[in-house]
Amino acid sequence: MFTSGFKLLRVLGIPIYVNYTWFIVFSLVVYTLAVSYFPYFGPYYEPFLRWIMAFAAAIMLFSSILLHELSHSYVAQKQGIRIKSITLFVFGGIAQMVGESRTPSGEMKIAAAGPALSLFLSGIFWFIVFVLKRDMATSPVLAISYFLASTNMMLAVFNLIPGFPLDGGRMLRAFIWKRTNNLNKATLITSRIGKGFAILLIIGGLWHILQGVFISGLWLIFVGMFLQQAADQGYRQTLLHRTLSSVKIRDIMVSPAVVVDDNMTLDHIVNDFFFRYRFNSFPVISGDNMAGTISIHDIKGVDKEKWPFTIARDIMYTKIADFTISPESGALEALDKMLDTQRGRLVVLENGRVAGIISQRDIMQMLKLKADLGTS
Repeated sequence: MFTSGFKLLRVLGIPIYVNYTWFIVFSLVVYTLAVSYFPYFGPYYEPFLRWIMAFAAAIMLFSSILLHELSHSYVAQKQGIRIKSITLFVFGGIAQMVGESRTPSGEMKIAAAGPALSLFLSGIFWFIVFVLKRDMATSPVLAISYFLASTNMMLAVFNLIPGFPLDGGRMLRAFIWKRTNNLNKATLITSRIGKGFAILLIIGGLWHILQGVFISGLWLIFVGMFLQQAADQGYRQTLLHRTLSSVKIRDIMVSPAVVVDDNMTLDHIVNDFFFRYRFNSFPVISGDNMAGTISIHDIKGVDKEKWPFTIARDIMYTKIADFTISPESGALEALDKMLDTQRGRLVVLENGRVAGIISQRDIMQMLKLKADLGTS
């Protein structure tokens, strides 16, 4: 769903990323505010001042969106859910959570935190606008405050629409979950509502285009397509989490694992292990204990003429925590670690010794089997 971006900062221990698509909407917001919005509210503003106001308002708008996502993340962290990252991108912001709330009340709290924060921010800016009662046409601060009060209120209202994955959809899901005690059913219902709302946005966008409002219509279509995709992915992710949450690594790992001794030469490893078993990497042991891992990439970094004289110990990767997992860990944790480290396999380590291997293929085969048997 995202293209590449860069890390901006870290808040609450959560890395904040800015996706390159974010600059598209940021530039559009600044241009619209400077050319159309602020001239309407303050016709006497100098052009340079309008652009400064537009830039400041856009920064504060996306800071509000970031605070919205941080509020979700803060409540989730209090429930023991790890937040992998928050990304600002063309459609706003999204927090990537590892796992889900275990209870309907916990889900309700996480979902409600975002709109509550947006309404709180909106209230602050409305206070500036209405209580101080100054002339909008001559006060840049109030003009910016009016914009932020309105946009934060719209952000809260939009997110309260009861369609998954919007916050309102998550709140409705928590309510249905509590009433039915069935998270999968609750997610299915709210994701269908979310897809229905997405279709309405797409139809609305097409209508705008037919009326000659091309940019607005195109934007509605893009948002609708994104929400439709997010609703589908959200439902599949919930099924994945529910299925994997009860599966232990010990139950699906491959054991015994094929291992390489740390004093084997590279030509021996290539001929007797990589060509024979056709894996991309192998655990390396020293005696009976785990010592590291060796991959095709490691071997490719050594000239072939040196393979008979170079042993695994010389080039193996030794940061054991990066590629190992406990047999008592969950399959979901293993899959998440594989995605984080971009590894297709993890070594299952027990008391410092290799107990087995777990791969993405093992997890996917188990998921397919459960789906075929109707036990997912």
